[in-house]
Amino acid sequence: MGIDPRYALSEIRKNFTSLNWWRNRVFVPFVIGTATQFHPGYPGYDEGIHVMEEDWDTMIVLDACRADYFEQVVDLDQYDEYDSRVSLGSHSSEWTRQNFQGESFGDTVYVSANPHTSLEAGDAFHHIVELWETDFDDDAGVVLPGAVRDAAIDAYEEFPDKRLIVHFMQPHGPFLATERDDYDEQSAYWQAYVENLELVLPYVDDIIDAVPGKTVVTADHGQVFASGLKERLGIGGHKARLRFPSLVEVPWAVRDGERREIRTGEISEAQGEQVQDRLKDLGYV
Repeated sequence: MGIDPRYALSEIRKNFTSLNWWRNRVFVPFVIGTATQFHPGYPGYDEGIHVMEEDWDTMIVLDACRADYFEQVVDLDQYDEYDSRVSLGSHSSEWTRQNFQGESFGDTVYVSANPHTSLEAGDAFHHIVELWETDFDDDAGVVLPGAVRDAAIDAYEEFPDKRLIVHFMQPHGPFLATERDDYDEQSAYWQAYVENLELVLPYVDDIIDAVPGKTVVTADHGQVFASGLKERLGIGGHKARLRFPSLVEVPWAVRDGERREIRTGEISEAQGEQVQDRLKDLGYV
Protein backbone atom coordinates (compact mmCIF):
# COMPACT_ATOMS: atom_id res chain seq x y z
CA MET A 1 0.00 0.00 0.00
CA GLY A 2 1.43 3.39 -1.01
CA ILE A 3 1.94 6.37 1.26
CA ASP A 4 -0.56 9.24 0.90
CA PRO A 5 1.65 12.31 0.23
CA ARG A 6 -0.85 14.65 1.84
CA TYR A 7 -0.96 12.59 5.01
CA ALA A 8 2.84 12.32 5.06
CA LEU A 9 3.24 16.10 4.73
CA SER A 10 0.70 16.68 7.47
CA GLU A 11 2.58 14.31 9.77
CA ILE A 12 5.91 16.00 9.05
CA ARG A 13 4.52 19.47 9.72
CA LYS A 14 2.97 18.34 12.99
CA ASN A 15 6.03 16.46 14.26
CA PHE A 16 8.91 18.27 12.59
CA THR A 17 10.64 19.18 15.87
CA SER A 18 10.10 15.77 17.56
CA LEU A 19 13.25 13.63 17.58
CA ASN A 20 11.22 10.64 18.79
CA TRP A 21 8.89 10.95 15.82
CA TRP A 22 11.77 11.06 13.33
CA ARG A 23 13.34 8.06 15.04
CA ASN A 24 10.21 5.91 15.29
CA ARG A 25 8.45 6.85 12.06
CA VAL A 26 11.35 7.45 9.69
CA PHE A 27 14.73 6.18 10.91
CA VAL A 28 13.64 2.82 12.34
CA PRO A 29 11.19 1.64 9.64
CA PHE A 30 12.87 3.11 6.57
CA VAL A 31 16.59 3.17 7.40
CA ILE A 32 17.03 0.20 9.75
CA GLY A 33 14.04 -1.57 8.21
CA THR A 34 15.48 -1.35 4.71
CA ALA A 35 18.84 -2.61 5.98
CA THR A 36 17.25 -5.69 7.57
CA GLN A 37 15.39 -6.50 4.37
CA PHE A 38 18.70 -6.89 2.55
CA HIS A 39 20.71 -8.42 5.41
CA PRO A 40 22.03 -11.89 4.50
CA GLY A 41 20.23 -14.55 6.50
CA TYR A 42 17.33 -12.32 7.59
CA PRO A 43 13.92 -13.57 6.43
CA GLY A 44 12.64 -11.39 3.58
CA TYR A 45 9.05 -10.63 2.69
CA ASP A 46 9.26 -13.16 -0.13
CA GLU A 47 9.59 -15.89 2.50
CA GLY A 48 6.51 -14.78 4.42
CA ILE A 49 3.41 -16.90 4.82
CA HIS A 50 0.06 -15.68 3.47
CA VAL A 51 -2.13 -17.11 6.20
CA MET A 52 -5.41 -17.10 4.23
CA GLU A 53 -3.86 -19.36 1.59
CA GLU A 54 -3.13 -22.04 4.19
CA ASP A 55 -5.38 -24.97 5.06
CA TRP A 56 -7.23 -24.50 8.38
CA ASP A 57 -10.71 -24.07 9.81
CA THR A 58 -9.66 -22.11 12.92
CA MET A 59 -6.55 -19.97 13.25
CA ILE A 60 -5.58 -18.80 16.74
CA VAL A 61 -3.23 -15.81 16.79
CA LEU A 62 -1.06 -15.13 19.84
CA ASP A 63 0.01 -11.52 19.57
CA ALA A 64 3.79 -10.95 19.63
CA CYS A 65 4.58 -14.64 20.23
CA ARG A 66 8.11 -15.56 19.16
CA ALA A 67 8.62 -19.04 17.74
CA ASP A 68 11.55 -19.84 20.02
CA TYR A 69 9.65 -19.00 23.21
CA PHE A 70 6.59 -20.91 22.01
CA GLU A 71 8.80 -23.94 21.47
CA GLN A 72 10.27 -23.62 24.97
CA VAL A 73 6.96 -23.19 26.78
CA VAL A 74 4.46 -25.33 24.87
CA ASP A 75 4.25 -29.12 24.85
CA LEU A 76 4.61 -29.58 21.11
CA ASP A 77 3.60 -33.24 21.35
CA GLN A 78 -0.02 -32.13 21.74
CA TYR A 79 0.04 -30.96 18.12
CA ASP A 80 -0.03 -33.12 15.01
CA GLU A 81 2.44 -30.89 13.17
CA TYR A 82 4.75 -28.09 14.16
CA ASP A 83 7.26 -25.82 12.49
CA SER A 84 8.10 -22.14 12.49
CA ARG A 85 7.01 -19.83 9.69
CA VAL A 86 8.01 -16.36 8.54
CA SER A 87 5.45 -13.62 9.14
CA LEU A 88 4.63 -10.93 6.61
CA GLY A 89 4.93 -8.30 9.33
CA SER A 90 6.89 -7.32 12.41
CA HIS A 91 3.96 -5.27 13.73
CA SER A 92 0.24 -6.04 13.98
CA SER A 93 -0.72 -3.29 11.54
CA GLU A 94 1.79 -4.49 8.94
CA TRP A 95 0.75 -8.14 9.33
CA THR A 96 -2.92 -7.22 9.02
CA ARG A 97 -2.40 -5.09 5.92
CA GLN A 98 -0.22 -7.68 4.21
CA ASN A 99 -2.62 -10.57 4.84
CA PHE A 100 -6.10 -9.04 4.70
CA GLN A 101 -6.33 -5.43 3.53
CA GLY A 102 -8.13 -4.91 0.23
CA GLU A 103 -9.35 -8.52 0.13
CA SER A 104 -12.79 -10.06 0.71
CA PHE A 105 -13.05 -13.10 2.96
CA GLY A 106 -16.77 -13.81 3.13
CA ASP A 107 -16.03 -17.26 4.51
CA THR A 108 -14.25 -15.96 7.64
CA VAL A 109 -15.26 -14.53 11.01
CA TYR A 110 -12.56 -12.68 12.97
CA VAL A 111 -12.71 -12.50 16.79
CA SER A 112 -10.16 -9.86 17.74
CA ALA A 113 -8.75 -8.30 20.90
CA ASN A 114 -6.45 -6.18 18.70
CA PRO A 115 -7.84 -2.90 17.30
CA HIS A 116 -5.59 -3.10 14.23
CA THR A 117 -7.99 -5.69 12.79
CA SER A 118 -10.76 -3.13 12.45
CA LEU A 119 -8.43 -0.26 11.65
CA GLU A 120 -6.57 -1.96 8.79
CA ALA A 121 -9.04 -4.56 7.49
CA GLY A 122 -12.45 -3.61 8.86
CA ASP A 123 -14.20 -4.41 5.57
CA ALA A 124 -12.46 -7.68 4.73
CA PHE A 125 -14.48 -10.32 6.62
CA HIS A 126 -17.94 -11.78 6.92
CA HIS A 127 -18.03 -10.48 10.48
CA ILE A 128 -15.60 -9.04 13.03
CA VAL A 129 -16.19 -9.49 16.76
CA GLU A 130 -14.51 -6.32 18.06
CA LEU A 131 -13.56 -7.33 21.58
CA TRP A 132 -11.13 -4.43 21.88
CA GLU A 133 -14.26 -2.23 21.68
CA THR A 134 -16.72 -4.22 23.80
CA ASP A 135 -14.65 -6.20 26.31
CA PHE A 136 -11.60 -4.09 27.05
CA ASP A 137 -10.65 -4.39 30.74
CA ASP A 138 -9.68 -0.92 31.93
CA ASP A 139 -7.91 -2.20 35.03
CA ALA A 140 -5.80 -4.72 33.13
CA GLY A 141 -5.29 -2.43 30.13
CA VAL A 142 -6.11 -5.21 27.68
CA VAL A 143 -8.84 -7.68 26.70
CA LEU A 144 -8.54 -10.63 29.07
CA PRO A 145 -8.03 -14.06 27.49
CA GLY A 146 -11.18 -15.50 29.04
CA ALA A 147 -13.27 -12.99 27.12
CA VAL A 148 -11.52 -13.97 23.88
CA ARG A 149 -12.12 -17.67 24.50
CA ASP A 150 -15.80 -17.19 25.29
CA ALA A 151 -16.35 -14.97 22.26
CA ALA A 152 -14.58 -17.46 20.00
CA ILE A 153 -16.80 -20.33 21.09
CA ASP A 154 -19.90 -18.14 20.73
CA ALA A 155 -18.77 -17.10 17.24
CA TYR A 156 -18.37 -20.71 16.16
CA GLU A 157 -21.85 -21.52 17.44
CA GLU A 158 -23.31 -18.52 15.58
CA PHE A 159 -21.30 -19.06 12.40
CA PRO A 160 -20.54 -22.82 12.26
CA ASP A 161 -19.97 -22.74 8.49
CA LYS A 162 -17.28 -20.05 8.55
CA ARG A 163 -13.53 -20.13 9.05
CA LEU A 164 -12.64 -18.59 12.40
CA ILE A 165 -9.69 -16.36 13.31
CA VAL A 166 -9.20 -15.80 17.05
CA HIS A 167 -6.73 -13.07 17.99
CA PHE A 168 -5.54 -12.99 21.61
CA MET A 169 -3.44 -10.04 22.78
CA GLN A 170 -1.18 -12.21 24.96
CA PRO A 171 1.79 -12.65 25.29
CA HIS A 172 1.92 -9.01 24.15
CA GLY A 173 1.90 -6.64 27.11
CA PRO A 174 0.59 -5.44 29.42
CA PHE A 175 1.80 -8.51 31.30
CA LEU A 176 -1.09 -9.76 33.41
CA ALA A 177 0.95 -11.73 35.94
CA THR A 178 2.83 -8.67 37.18
CA GLU A 179 2.10 -5.05 37.95
CA ARG A 180 5.42 -3.89 36.49
CA ASP A 181 5.43 -2.04 33.19
CA ASP A 182 9.08 -0.91 33.10
CA TYR A 183 11.93 -3.40 32.73
CA ASP A 184 15.61 -2.57 33.00
CA GLU A 185 16.80 -6.17 33.05
CA GLN A 186 16.35 -8.45 30.09
CA SER A 187 15.87 -11.54 32.28
CA ALA A 188 12.99 -9.95 34.22
CA TYR A 189 11.32 -8.85 31.00
CA TRP A 190 11.44 -12.28 29.38
CA GLN A 191 10.27 -13.95 32.58
CA ALA A 192 7.15 -11.74 32.54
CA TYR A 193 6.71 -12.43 28.83
CA VAL A 194 6.87 -16.20 29.39
CA GLU A 195 4.38 -15.96 32.25
CA ASN A 196 1.98 -14.07 29.97
CA LEU A 197 2.35 -16.79 27.35
CA GLU A 198 1.75 -19.51 29.93
CA LEU A 199 -1.33 -17.64 31.13
CA VAL A 200 -3.03 -17.63 27.73
CA LEU A 201 -2.32 -21.22 26.69
CA PRO A 202 -5.16 -22.89 28.67
CA TYR A 203 -7.64 -20.61 26.88
CA VAL A 204 -6.16 -21.67 23.56
CA ASP A 205 -6.66 -25.31 24.55
CA ASP A 206 -10.28 -24.59 25.50
CA ILE A 207 -10.99 -23.31 22.00
CA ILE A 208 -9.30 -26.28 20.35
CA ASP A 209 -11.39 -28.64 22.48
CA ALA A 210 -14.68 -26.79 21.91
CA VAL A 211 -14.45 -25.89 18.22
CA PRO A 212 -14.18 -28.75 15.71
CA GLY A 213 -11.99 -28.61 12.66
CA LYS A 214 -8.34 -28.23 11.76
CA THR A 215 -6.77 -25.61 14.04
CA VAL A 216 -3.55 -23.66 13.61
CA VAL A 217 -1.90 -21.74 16.47
CA THR A 218 0.41 -18.98 15.25
CA ALA A 219 1.37 -15.34 15.83
CA ASP A 220 1.26 -12.08 13.92
CA HIS A 221 4.88 -11.19 14.80
CA GLY A 222 7.53 -11.67 17.47
CA GLN A 223 9.21 -9.39 20.02
CA VAL A 224 12.61 -7.97 20.88
CA PHE A 225 13.98 -6.51 24.09
CA ALA A 226 16.18 -3.45 23.62
CA SER A 227 18.67 -1.87 25.98
CA GLY A 228 21.72 0.33 25.52
CA LEU A 229 22.34 1.36 21.92
CA LYS A 230 19.37 -0.64 20.59
CA GLU A 231 17.05 1.13 22.99
CA ARG A 232 18.44 4.54 22.01
CA LEU A 233 17.95 3.68 18.35
CA GLY A 234 14.32 2.79 19.08
CA ILE A 235 14.28 -0.79 17.82
CA GLY A 236 12.79 -2.45 20.89
CA GLY A 237 9.35 -4.02 20.96
CA HIS A 238 8.09 -4.79 17.46
CA LYS A 239 8.40 -1.93 15.02
CA ALA A 240 7.06 -2.36 11.48
CA ARG A 241 9.29 -3.23 8.49
CA LEU A 242 12.04 -4.82 10.58
CA ARG A 243 12.99 -8.30 9.39
CA PHE A 244 14.91 -9.46 12.46
CA PRO A 245 14.36 -13.24 12.87
CA SER A 246 13.11 -12.67 16.43
CA LEU A 247 10.40 -10.41 15.02
CA VAL A 248 9.19 -12.43 12.05
CA GLU A 249 9.76 -16.09 12.93
CA VAL A 250 6.45 -17.27 14.40
CA PRO A 251 5.03 -20.62 15.49
CA TRP A 252 2.81 -22.71 13.24
CA ALA A 253 1.29 -25.49 15.35
CA VAL A 254 -1.39 -27.69 13.75
CA ARG A 255 -4.06 -29.76 15.49
CA ASP A 256 -6.08 -31.98 13.15
CA GLY A 257 -9.79 -32.47 13.70
CA GLU A 258 -13.03 -33.30 11.95
CA ARG A 259 -13.28 -30.72 9.21
CA ARG A 260 -16.07 -28.17 9.10
CA GLU A 261 -18.01 -27.46 5.92
CA ILE A 262 -17.14 -23.86 5.07
CA ARG A 263 -19.42 -21.61 3.03
CA THR A 264 -18.82 -18.05 1.91
CA GLY A 265 -21.17 -15.17 2.68
CA GLU A 266 -21.47 -11.42 2.48
CA ILE A 267 -18.92 -8.95 3.82
CA SER A 268 -19.78 -6.67 6.74
CA GLU A 269 -17.92 -3.64 8.02
CA ALA A 270 -16.46 -3.11 11.48
CA GLN A 271 -18.27 -0.57 13.65
CA GLY A 272 -15.83 0.10 16.50
CA GLU A 273 -15.25 3.75 17.38
CA GLN A 274 -12.55 3.68 20.08
CA VAL A 275 -9.64 2.63 17.89
CA GLN A 276 -7.20 5.38 18.82
CA ASP A 277 -8.00 5.11 22.54
CA ARG A 278 -7.37 1.38 22.55
CA LEU A 279 -4.18 1.68 20.51
CA LYS A 280 -2.92 4.17 23.08
CA ASP A 281 -3.92 1.89 25.97
CA LEU A 282 -1.91 -0.95 24.41
CA GLY A 283 1.15 1.19 23.81
CA TYR A 284 0.87 1.41 20.02
CA VAL A 285 0.42 5.19 20.02
